[in-house]
Amino acid sequence: MSKLEQTISSVKPVNPVFYEKAQKRLDNLTKPQGSLGRLEEFAARIVAVCENTSPALNKKAIFTFAGDHGVTEEGVSAFPKEVTPQMVLNFLRGGAGINCLARHAGADVVVIDIGVDYEFNQNPPIPPLLKGGEGGLLISRKIIRGTKNIRKGPAMTQEEAIKCIEVGIDLA
Repeated sequence: MSKLEQTISSVKPVNPVFYEKAQKRLDNLTKPQGSLGRLEEFAARIVAVCENTSPALNKKAIFTFAGDHGVTEEGVSAFPKEVTPQMVLNFLRGGAGINCLARHAGADVVVIDIGVDYEFNQNPPIPPLLKGGEGGLLISRKIIRGTKNIRKGPAMTQEEAIKCIEVGIDLA
């Protein structure tokens, strides 16, 4: 059984009792019911998954998986693929929007090079991981150097897609 199959088979449904407890607590806060939208749903799901009405979320990280997309050849992307390494380096220096969000949440920024058509190992420097989104950590788990153009064929093979998903499983 593959890592992906093992992971899927280990997923159990959320506990509805804890989901209801969380929803009741949210509904009793001084605010209109449902006014926090998807954030309320997210909070209730965390409680249900953890089976704890006050889960501790002490170790926070924002994982950003970076890769190039072959369909940029068609001119449909906002930026050419040459911008991808610049964006990754900006994440690592703490200058991107994700870093601002991480600072506010007290989370680390971790960038995973899963498919950037660029070799970061040959082009340092990579700054150290700093707490709270000030900078980021780069993990190289490259599966492919960018996807292929989906207009001309499959973006990646099924095997490549599974490997990419399994990188996420390894890091979770």
